Amino acid sequence: MLGGSSISNYMFYVRGNPADYDDWAARGNTGWNWDNITYYYKKMERLEDDIIQKNSAARGRLGYLGVETIPWEHRTGSYFEIFEENGRKILKDHNGDEQLGYAPPQFSIADGIRQSTAAAYLKPIKNRPNIYILKNTIARKINFHDKKAKSVEVSLPDDSIINVLANKEIILSAGAINSPKILMLSGIGPKNHLEEMNIDIVQESTNVGQNLQDHVLVPVAITGNNNFTSILQNAETLINLNKFPIPTMLGFVSLNKSQNYPDYQTTVCPIPIASILSITLCSQMLDLDDSICIDVANANKRTELLLALITLLHPKSRGVIKLRSKDPEENPSIFTKYFSNEEDLEDFATYIEDYVTVINTTYFKSVNSKILDLNVKQCKDLQFGSRLFWKCYVLNLAGTQYHAVGTCAMGPEEEGVVDERLRVRGVKGLRVVDASIMPTVVSGNTNAPVIMIAEKASDLIKLDHGIVNST
Repeated sequence: MLGGSSISNYMFYVRGNPADYDDWAARGNTGWNWDNITYYYKKMERLEDDIIQKNSAARGRLGYLGVETIPWEHRTGSYFEIFEENGRKILKDHNGDEQLGYAPPQFSIADGIRQSTAAAYLKPIKNRPNIYILKNTIARKINFHDKKAKSVEVSLPDDSIINVLANKEIILSAGAINSPKILMLSGIGPKNHLEEMNIDIVQESTNVGQNLQDHVLVPVAITGNNNFTSILQNAETLINLNKFPIPTMLGFVSLNKSQNYPDYQTTVCPIPIASILSITLCSQMLDLDDSICIDVANANKRTELLLALITLLHPKSRGVIKLRSKDPEENPSIFTKYFSNEEDLEDFATYIEDYVTVINTTYFKSVNSKILDLNVKQCKDLQFGSRLFWKCYVLNLAGTQYHAVGTCAMGPEEEGVVDERLRVRGVKGLRVVDASIMPTVVSGNTNAPVIMIAEKASDLIKLDHGIVNST
């Protein structure tokens, strides 16, 4: 698809926390600190929210990417009050100066149109003479001469193979799964693995495919009221399926009150009684077992649900991408290694324990609310709500949030696949520009940070080729 995953994601627009980028810079990546990258966030966004715009000089109004909030106050306002009673701050702008708390989400939507990178960036320039897009084409590998990237080998829809030549340099933007795959197919990667695949080595780069990180999420559902108002809300949802039918709230929570970055994220969806959304979210989005989704649907027949997706924002576990063979048509092996660092499981259980304290608030007590027992068969002999139960629950319900990053990480010479200008170390004429260059995953959804990376890379490329002067 043109636009990559920005054409199929949930469209949350989340910049990440200043501490994320300051940490990147502290790792030796000069120019990637928060103050620097804020310029690119402001440059890229066209925020269609006058209230937020007036209260923040760090938000952009003239960029390519439209950003909106959706007026869901009549559906979510009371829940914000509940979370406030639970000790959470309520924010207007989760991308603002203060980020710890609950806020209405911002979306990459404008004028009723999904702001994919294809819609926002390619469509306005599609008639320029210096851009040409090959569709239904597979990039097979990069060809080098004396360690200089010279061309890209691609297969066309008719299965013919051609080489596309480069005058200056090649930019690899295939994502955290396929960028390391293409580098390794091209002879850049761990020596032992390339030899195992019978691939000629152009440049040994130990960390290509390493450092895979992802945001793992786990659903937690709390029952609510069963009154007529909720049924009317369900009707409203069905009427507006062509718009954006699921009201949501985003929460960013730190357990340490003196800490300025969040430990976990919540994506909270109030679901009315007897809603089609409960089974859709459970089965289609989370891909959980039918038995679990039937339990969710049966509970939703009698009561509204507050469904939260709890996200571990800073996993310590690291996965790896490896080739299966030297055949470019074969998908790589993905070893996620979720919870390979046991601290992640302990942390996740702690975060769920912290989130479910919301059940002790006045409203949830008044409706005799319960945490929905999803009857995970592997956990049936454990005491519901105990520490061991939550750890078992997490292990058996965890899924990906599709935020894979880090497999061509930016860093100093001894560890980075690319340098701070995103140039692949050890060769010339090749950069990587996508989520794979993140040294660590950001504190939130990754679509906006990847667009920011591309905006900054654009300036780096122009500077390095003397197209613009450094400011």
